[in-house]
Amino acid sequence: MNYTLETGLRGGLRHPRTMALVVLTLGLGLASVMTMLTLLSVLGADPLPGVSHKLYMAWADSRAAAKSGESDKYGDGSPIPPLWKLSDARAMQQLRPDIRQTALVTAPVTVTNTDGSANNQVSAVMALGPMLPMFEVPLRQGRFWTPEEEASRTPVVVISRALSQRLLGREDGVGGEVRLGTHTFRVIGISERWAPRPRPHFLPASDAGWQGDGDEVFVPAEAALASGIEISSTRVCDGGGFGGFRFDQVNVEQCRWLVLWAELDDAQQHRSYAQSLLAFATDRHAAGIFPRAPATRLHSMPQWLHHNRVVPDSVRLNLWLAIGLLVLCLVNVAGLLAARFLRRSNEYGVRRVLGAPRRAIIATCMVESTLAGLLGGLLAWPLTLAGLWLMRQQGEDYAPLARLNPSLFALLVLLALVTGVLVGLLPALRAARQEPALQVKTL
Repeated sequence: MNYTLETGLRGGLRHPRTMALVVLTLGLGLASVMTMLTLLSVLGADPLPGVSHKLYMAWADSRAAAKSGESDKYGDGSPIPPLWKLSDARAMQQLRPDIRQTALVTAPVTVTNTDGSANNQVSAVMALGPMLPMFEVPLRQGRFWTPEEEASRTPVVVISRALSQRLLGREDGVGGEVRLGTHTFRVIGISERWAPRPRPHFLPASDAGWQGDGDEVFVPAEAALASGIEISSTRVCDGGGFGGFRFDQVNVEQCRWLVLWAELDDAQQHRSYAQSLLAFATDRHAAGIFPRAPATRLHSMPQWLHHNRVVPDSVRLNLWLAIGLLVLCLVNVAGLLAARFLRRSNEYGVRRVLGAPRRAIIATCMVESTLAGLLGGLLAWPLTLAGLWLMRQQGEDYAPLARLNPSLFALLVLLALVTGVLVGLLPALRAARQEPALQVKTL
């Protein structure tokens, strides 16, 4: 075994120009695949590990009656956003009080301290229901709002630690006050930074969820509306003037602007809630509240992210192109290795005459090809880092996330070793099939 290993390693040092070409070709092919695999793994990662598997986005069709010739898509071909009116979301929550549900919207808001000396525009989540515990927003200090505070529209708010430092001058701002809209809100909780990527809880039609630095304000929706905060994100209105607005405020009775999430722990709860959702839509339609025939959806978070195309089709296409390039590289490397092995056919013939079995010749060749694969993988590492650096220079919202993690580097090494074995197997078998007597005659 030691002799076979030593012979294979020495064989790898012969004809260095051919070996360098083999290593470079493998490195380029592996780097192209690993660059796109890294990007795809980042974009397709679970944004809320340990939480997302039990969160489902619910929707019931509350749109106005269809006009003649109207399709289920808007004029630009985009799918219908699964939004709720405020009254409908409250009714669905009341129908299933045994299941945690939250209806929410995100929007930019301006937050100031009480003396007006500092203000920040940040992303805020306005929610009906227990949004923070459902999505496991990390609470550093204080508490979440209670159902009683939400029902009474008590002006309470949870803000991030960074925002507390900027506005209140301290990280532990519990008990302090900030201004949202026209009201003063009491800070009851301080959260750690919460910026899942992609942002799964609210995805407007024009945003795949990669923008922004996370949400820094969490406030009960009805308290926010009472303070005059504008809902400036996605909304669909039935009427009530231009875009459903009156004096720059959303007509909450005519507009759909909330996304409803339900926490379902198992398949039985999923079935039960889906039945309740359909029954809700049926009852509302029978009562004349929903003009259209009952239609509902219940998406898991992965389905919701796929529905919103958070992983661009171009990334998957580029991965297939990279795989095609790797296959082309493997074909060329197999040809180069076959030429290297056949060039030493006289040496292999002598070894066979002296009693070496074919498996020893195959093992020697496989050691050499595996060495080439390993060297190609090591070369692919800096090439992959360079490819990811080029990705980060692009103008895409997800570009800053393109970074290689240790687990993917381990995958790169494993892929390189497997590639070296596979690409060298056929040339090794061909070299071992040479008749030793014919090779010895040529000496």
